[in-house]
Amino acid sequence: MLHKGTRQLWLFRVLSLMMIFTIIGTAYNLPMLDWNAESPSVSAASYQVKENNEVAPGVTHRQEQMKSGYIEETTNIMEVDVSKSYNTVQMNYPVPFPSLSPVTTQAESISKEGNRVLGSINGSFFHTNNALPAYLVSEDQSIFNLGAISSDSNGYMSIPTAFGMDENGRAQIGEFYFDMEFEHDGDRVNVDSVNKDREAGEIIVYTPSYRFDWTKSNQYGIEITVDNLDKPLDSPEVDFGEQVTGNVTKIRPYGQEGRTQVPDDGFVLSIQGGALASRYSDIEVGDDLSLSIDIPSAWKDTQYMLGSGPMLVQNGQVDISMNEDSYRASERHPRTAVGTSKDGSKVYFVTVDGRQNGYSDGMNLTEFAEYLESKGIYQAMNLDGGGSTTMAVRQRGNTLPSVVNSPSDGWQRSVSTTLHAVNTATDGEPTHLEAKKVQEGKIMAGSSVEVEVGSLFDQYYYPISINDSNIRYSVEGGVGHMEGNRFVADREGSGAIVVTYGTATKELPVEVVEDVDRVTISPSDVRLGTDTKQAFHADAYLDNEELIFDKNTVEWSTEGSIGTIDGDGTLSAGNDAAKGSVVATLNGNEYKDSVTVGGKAQTLDEFTSHDAWSFDAVRAKGASRLSTSFEPLVAGDASMRFDYDFGTGETGTAASYIVRKDPISIEGRPDHIGMWVYGDDHDHWLRGKLIDGNGKTVTISFTEQGELDWSGWKYVTAEMPDTAALPLAVSRIYIAEINEDNKNRGVIFLDRLRASYDNSEDTEVDEPVDYEYVRDDKEWRVEFNTALLDSSVSEETVYVVDYNGRKVDGVEVRLSSDQTKVYVEAPEEGYEGVQFYKLLITDEVTSSKGVHMKEDVYKIFQVE
Repeated sequence: MLHKGTRQLWLFRVLSLMMIFTIIGTAYNLPMLDWNAESPSVSAASYQVKENNEVAPGVTHRQEQMKSGYIEETTNIMEVDVSKSYNTVQMNYPVPFPSLSPVTTQAESISKEGNRVLGSINGSFFHTNNALPAYLVSEDQSIFNLGAISSDSNGYMSIPTAFGMDENGRAQIGEFYFDMEFEHDGDRVNVDSVNKDREAGEIIVYTPSYRFDWTKSNQYGIEITVDNLDKPLDSPEVDFGEQVTGNVTKIRPYGQEGRTQVPDDGFVLSIQGGALASRYSDIEVGDDLSLSIDIPSAWKDTQYMLGSGPMLVQNGQVDISMNEDSYRASERHPRTAVGTSKDGSKVYFVTVDGRQNGYSDGMNLTEFAEYLESKGIYQAMNLDGGGSTTMAVRQRGNTLPSVVNSPSDGWQRSVSTTLHAVNTATDGEPTHLEAKKVQEGKIMAGSSVEVEVGSLFDQYYYPISINDSNIRYSVEGGVGHMEGNRFVADREGSGAIVVTYGTATKELPVEVVEDVDRVTISPSDVRLGTDTKQAFHADAYLDNEELIFDKNTVEWSTEGSIGTIDGDGTLSAGNDAAKGSVVATLNGNEYKDSVTVGGKAQTLDEFTSHDAWSFDAVRAKGASRLSTSFEPLVAGDASMRFDYDFGTGETGTAASYIVRKDPISIEGRPDHIGMWVYGDDHDHWLRGKLIDGNGKTVTISFTEQGELDWSGWKYVTAEMPDTAALPLAVSRIYIAEINEDNKNRGVIFLDRLRASYDNSEDTEVDEPVDYEYVRDDKEWRVEFNTALLDSSVSEETVYVVDYNGRKVDGVEVRLSSDQTKVYVEAPEEGYEGVQFYKLLITDEVTSSKGVHMKEDVYKIFQVE
């Protein structure tokens, strides 16, 4: 695309060194391709081959990463062997013409049975204002789009060049010229060029494919407008060498300024210089004037021509047909090129990504040409680059190509022309079959393994639908037999499973063994709660390699009073504490692993460190912290205070979480997890989440929905699911609410989280203290058994403090008339809800006889 933005980047020159290939990955286990056979030198950069795939017979794709100093580049190369009768390269453009569409869209538009696109690149430059290709587009020798010629060597196409396919299916790249002449009254006159700036002494013809709608020429010449052609010039209706005739409708004489409009169905003949112009002064409005445009014989009978430029490599050497110091050539950008081998039997699509800092900077034209030369490309021509640079390659198993480079815009840019590697074969037969054993490894005799058939391709790697009834299985080596798609191992030895579909065959090696070195039982050395279930499984090894064997060949039993085990290896633990073993018998040999049932509970968290937890919420707010001062606790010095607020106005399930930063590991599979919870009687749902041995999240419930319905302390339990894989770990505890009418706020306290291995509750703590719930405007009355000294009763001797030990402002204290009762009134705004407070009667309170109280007296209460 023309007139792109520019930027200044680092420049580098490449040196001639031996290429270093580091293979990172080769898809489908294909052999290394000899991409450098025709060239002894490469650029001074290290290369890493990221991909090296055979797309189809005779078509390969290779992606490379190269680095030189601070410069990194990512390139893609597709090689197409067009000497194979079923491979060719086609040109395409969107319909209607002119218009723009992405490379893969154009590929899809021409891909069908007998014409399947294997890979694609963007074509030549185009004008963004009208979608016209900037240069020549010819189809079947028709003058489809003449395009323009660059006016000087700073332009891409000052020397006209093109890519095309000849009638024998061989590719060619090189220069061309237009053999043009106009005829008037029997006189034939040569025309110098087409759709370029007019120079001294030149005759230029301007056609509808010129990017401007007027000639832009000065007054030092004459311009003859020819209209009403018998055939439209820039169209498939006119062939090279064919003459078109129209009427002279306007003449701008020598010396006259002004614009000359290029007609939609004609052309303008522009003749520079007074002397030259005077020769054609006899041409008048109304005269007939004819024009013919031809090309050299080397381009005769080409299927198409796609004009672009400049040439980058000629005769196997860097040879750039434009000024290398011009800004178009010297700046580093994404680039696209098409190349050929010396005999035209191979075509190369090449792109380099750019404008992507830290990934690929792009190349200037000299660097790009040197890279192409290093790949052994004999002729190469530059195509549109920048944001237009796109390469798509058909991946194995797909029917259409997908983008493999990284377009600088972040997506495919719509372009006016494209080139496509195409397979024209129609006689595909099943050739490549993909199948595998669902398990890999040696197989124990008497065991079996299933075979899975994946994909089927023809000889061109196009997918073929699979009819399962046409799949055939057999076994070589006499080591087993097939039962449907399952291989059954009969005797020790090596052989192969043979999968056949038509002419496609896939062999899967198998090795059958009879000996076993060791058997392991999982989970090992496990602790279980009473009356729980635990599934055990056995794995067999030979030479430290895990064997494939049918699990139902293992016989299970137990030792000790740990419970009963079924034929599948699932142990049902007994109701009493015990120690023993599970026993797996395989091929007459016994293998044991210890099991403990019941026993002392495991303390998981005493909630003494708030740093171990964080807070989270969904459609809710809240906070968590350790308890302070006189707030509730069961044991130790602290509990976890858990505030929640579901009144956010959002609909849907609301939840507040405390999240363990490092999940708490649980020993084995307990009967349940239990903890002490100081409830707030708000009817919510208390739950938890575990992480199991497979990394999956398992939800447990300490209450049912709506049954967090008590106030004060209560011990709650959550049953452990029998099917969760060991080991287990506690990851979070949370309060949830699904009822929109019950989305309130509150606070609970958690203490002494533990795993219990029997069905008992926590009896190792003293009876915890519960506190009274009161309204936020609660007035307290404190009665004494004697009259008090009036002066000893005040806000200094009787007061309320919050959980931080701060006095609550606005609390009023008064003494009754009989001086035996003290009234403590709430602040005018009331106490703050869901908080704990302490009403304190200090020992400074004195009886009327001057006797002090023996000690402070207090009352702890919680506000609803």
